[in-house]
Amino acid sequence: MKNNITLDHGSGGLLTSRLIEQEIVSRFQNPSLNELKDAAVLEHFDQDIVFSTDSFVVDPWKFPGGDIGKLAVCGTVNDICMAGGLPRYLSCSLILEEGFPVADLQTILNSMKESAQQANVSIVTGDTKVIEHQKGHQIWINTAGIGTKIKDLDYKYQEGDAVILSGSMARHGASVFMAREDIQLEGNLTSDCALLIDQARIAFSFSGLRILRDPTRGGVATTCLELIEHSSWGMELDEKKLPIDSDVQTLCDLLGFDPLYLACEGRMLAIIDQHQADALCSALGPQASIIGKITKEHPQKLTLKTKIGATRMLRKLSGQPLPRIC
Repeated sequence: MKNNITLDHGSGGLLTSRLIEQEIVSRFQNPSLNELKDAAVLEHFDQDIVFSTDSFVVDPWKFPGGDIGKLAVCGTVNDICMAGGLPRYLSCSLILEEGFPVADLQTILNSMKESAQQANVSIVTGDTKVIEHQKGHQIWINTAGIGTKIKDLDYKYQEGDAVILSGSMARHGASVFMAREDIQLEGNLTSDCALLIDQARIAFSFSGLRILRDPTRGGVATTCLELIEHSSWGMELDEKKLPIDSDVQTLCDLLGFDPLYLACEGRMLAIIDQHQADALCSALGPQASIIGKITKEHPQKLTLKTKIGATRMLRKLSGQPLPRIC
């Protein structure tokens, strides 16, 4: 571990994993935390509770398709859903930098209100802090969420299990970068930031569902690695089946980004029995695709079958192509 924290420690890649596992989990370890899911399932109540928390530091706070308020609600609600829960309550903690415009704060809070109403959750507690002016007029948000568990999810994969992505990937990371750098492209490249409650409910109805995860920081590749890195299984993705919109691909080609590592904020990865995969895709809608499978080969490794038939090994990035996307 380096002597000082760098931005790379927040990228969702290799340094993030090392920081979490070596410095955080090693000190606070317990069965709920050790699973490192998007949310913890707590079994000490009359009904199992799903509990999650997340912090949002996106820069700029407003981007095509959303803002930090919408992102904060969607992000925490989605994490509860990915752990098999139905979200009920949220907290909202604001850290405001001196000089932040009240009109912008009102816009953000209205976005949070609208998204919470759409998710049928209540924001029931919170906190507000103001810090001295540092580098610009900024806002950061922490949200925690509580829900009730309605589906058991685990890592009990079987050979041939299908890996499904609910829609095109990398839109959020691409849109935030465009907003930050004021890049103008033809078309309408917007973030995929959205609630995943309805899609999660559909997935919960399938008996062969193994696990859900939303590919946020680090994108699809990093999330897929997290799903197998502590198991005895490998995963193979098929490049021909990866859903990438043309506007996102254009931006990635121009700037040298790999869309596999750019964040999504309204997409769901599902691992499911191969015999139920087509039915789940049909239920999720025309954007859902089977992008890969669980395999016995290369345990704890993620491989990509390229368009020309070669095999590429995918690893967690040690740096960050796009910081501060959540």
